[in-house]
Amino acid sequence: MLNTFNVVVKLQDEGIFVNPVVTPAVPEGDCLIRISLMATHTFEHIDFALTKTKKVALELGIL
Repeated sequence: MLNTFNVVVKLQDEGIFVNPVVTPAVPEGDCLIRISLMATHTFEHIDFALTKTKKVALELGIL
């Protein structure tokens, strides 16, 4: 779970708003990161988010 919160904080620092999803919304011991897209997001926004997500994952050694 700590890794999940580290990812969330680092992504938010990079300008990507995400939410951690923890128990009771997921089974005990599981965690998710929720990324929400809207119709107003452009392909450039999505590319930016994917690039930052990859950067954070590499920094934390999870990719």
